[in-house]
Amino acid sequence: MGLPPAAPLLLGLLLLQGVLRPLWGDLVFIPPVIRMSGPAVSASLVGGTEDVTVSLALLQDAEGLLPVPSCGVLNNETGDWSLTVTPSGNSLEVTVRLKRSLQWCSSNETDSFSESPCIVQTLLISASHNSSCLAHLLIQVEIYANSSMAHNASENMTVIPNQVYQPLGLCPCNLTAGACDVRCCCDQECSSNLTELFRESCFTGVFGGDVNPLFDQLCSAHMAHRVPDWFPFLCVQSSLANSPFLGYFYHGSVSSRQYTSFEVYLHTDLKDVSDFGYKQGDPVMTVDKAYFTIPQMSLAGQCMQNAPVAFLQNFDVQCIANLEVYQEQDDVISVKIKSGAVGGTVTPKVIYEEATDLDKFISSTETLLSNGSAPRNVNVEEHYIFRWNNNTISEINVKILRAKINAHQKGIMSQRFTVKFLSYNSGNEKESSGNPGYQLGKPVRALNTNRMNNVTALHLWQSAGRGLCTLATFKPILFGENALSGCLLEVGINENCTQLRENAVELLDSLIQATHVAMRGNSDYNDLGDGWLEIIRADAPDPGAAPSVSSANGTCPDVPAQLAIRILISDAGAVEGITQQEILGVETRFSSVNWQFQCGLTCEEKADLFPITASVQFIKIPAQLPRPPTRFQINFTEYDCNRNEVCWPQLLYPVTQYYQGEPYSQCVAKGLLLVSFFILAVFLSDPWTRVCTAWN
Repeated sequence: MGLPPAAPLLLGLLLLQGVLRPLWGDLVFIPPVIRMSGPAVSASLVGGTEDVTVSLALLQDAEGLLPVPSCGVLNNETGDWSLTVTPSGNSLEVTVRLKRSLQWCSSNETDSFSESPCIVQTLLISASHNSSCLAHLLIQVEIYANSSMAHNASENMTVIPNQVYQPLGLCPCNLTAGACDVRCCCDQECSSNLTELFRESCFTGVFGGDVNPLFDQLCSAHMAHRVPDWFPFLCVQSSLANSPFLGYFYHGSVSSRQYTSFEVYLHTDLKDVSDFGYKQGDPVMTVDKAYFTIPQMSLAGQCMQNAPVAFLQNFDVQCIANLEVYQEQDDVISVKIKSGAVGGTVTPKVIYEEATDLDKFISSTETLLSNGSAPRNVNVEEHYIFRWNNNTISEINVKILRAKINAHQKGIMSQRFTVKFLSYNSGNEKESSGNPGYQLGKPVRALNTNRMNNVTALHLWQSAGRGLCTLATFKPILFGENALSGCLLEVGINENCTQLRENAVELLDSLIQATHVAMRGNSDYNDLGDGWLEIIRADAPDPGAAPSVSSANGTCPDVPAQLAIRILISDAGAVEGITQQEILGVETRFSSVNWQFQCGLTCEEKADLFPITASVQFIKIPAQLPRPPTRFQINFTEYDCNRNEVCWPQLLYPVTQYYQGEPYSQCVAKGLLLVSFFILAVFLSDPWTRVCTAWN
């Protein structure tokens, strides 16, 4: 057997000694460099720790250069710092602490929250054996007076508000009041110098203040980097309100169960998951394993008598019933409803009230004589309030308005059913109409500063029975919905004109008893400066200004008969990707007509009907002024689509920005489909086949 050459053997010994030596017992600090911003830091010394001396030194830099470290006679206590070494297995735990409290740091400054650092020093920890340096640990100290670590942490648990009624906030990582939270880039209490220290390591997502991050599958996130070419055609078209991140919820819907052909004739039990808690959209169950039903409006416009109530779904519907075939439902006071917890039940608390004016609810087509039969009670209004806590129902309050009618009464009855879900810890405060902008279909918030009970709203008439003003009820004006309503005022042939004008003005003023309107949907009723606009009343009529003579001939000039309410609205930006709309102004204007008593063949002593109307119009104005026309549009008017019948720029109208009928992605997809059909037709046409034949 031959011996190996000398050169490779020597090289192998050098590698084993120089490269593998740290693995066999060399000392090293982990980590070797620490940036210290609090009162204490720790590091580990690993390797051969037998007979090793650890010491602490304060380095004084001169002109930005640190001196060469030396392992002389060093102290474990240098100035304000102390060093503690604790054995831990095969390593040493090295801890450096500031001996003084950080309270003195803020007391030295006039401003307790100064932007400049309080302590700026450089510490060096050395590990040596027989005055031979083996390892070094460099600590850069930079402590601020307003650091959140200098404040005592509170043991109180932070109460996060309910997300259904109040958003989490624009900066959820701001946990310390009056101090800068580290890595919270949206904290307004952090100065620019402090933010630069952790700008590259900010909290991401909802907790870091990015309250609306787009998920990758959303079509509106097409500007993301490294997306495939087929992304615009295979993406999810969804509203930002249905985001899977914290603070957003999916709004469930109630639909009838679809039965397949093989289970039509099978009797199946209803699926009951209420024992494990309700989810939004789940049907409310009774202890008899049946749906808790309240009449609701279907998509076809009919009232379904046995429609289940969905958890956290509010509704307000009106149904019409024929009294000849109407049958009263079971009393709700005898129903026990599952609360959502295992074995928990809730019994509704019912309050009955008697209806005073039946003409508002019942339109009788026939007058019945009393035949000795006992009268019967019918429910004309039912109002349900569900108190919920997490995924359970804690309380149910019901208010029923009953009317007593003849046992054989005929006619049409109008019924109203409302369901509202409120949090268990919420009071009877006024419900907001948006946060912060108005939501479509929510009532316009109004305020009357001249009354003690100043909370009110703008109303319109809701006619009932014969449509008389004395029998009409009020309904609130809903944001974004133009409406027209009216009622009939009974007037005699010898009516006093002044009295007629006063009655008309009083009826019209009853719709706008407020003095201010909320600009936003969540304006505070107790703070007039929180976005409240004064209502502009233009051309308010004066009943006594016109001649006050009696209408002997049955005519009265200048009688107020119409009220026009114009509300200016505009887009005011977006919150979490949802466009917010606000009110810019409200104006009311009266219009007068000349009234004349309408006679038939002869003028009889009977009342005439004078119509009074009120209209609401929402006018949307642009938030910015329109762009001025360019020089090309001014000189070449034949290309202006607003001035010519032929518009060449809109030749491909469905795929341009002017078409708003469908989403842009669908328009592009349909356009490309038509192009593909055209290309296919060209390839299959006769000239193309002859070209291919000639080519072959």
